[in-house]
Amino acid sequence: MSSLPVMVLFGLSFPPVFFVLLVSLALFFVVNRLLQPTGIYDFVWHPALFNSALFCCLFYLLFRFGL
Repeated sequence: MSSLPVMVLFGLSFPPVFFVLLVSLALFFVVNRLLQPTGIYDFVWHPALFNSALFCCLFYLLFRFGL
């Protein structure tokens, strides 16, 4: 038996990681919107790779240190 509870919404079962993914995606969009006017993407070699790494780091921080 799993130690993490399954959340049920409207008859659909969701693992707890799903909600962490949703929150990290929302936080990613906020951070991305804040970084765009600063011009940091001018110094980034590959913006899509930078965005992927940023999302992975945000997901890790939210999952590791609590949500």
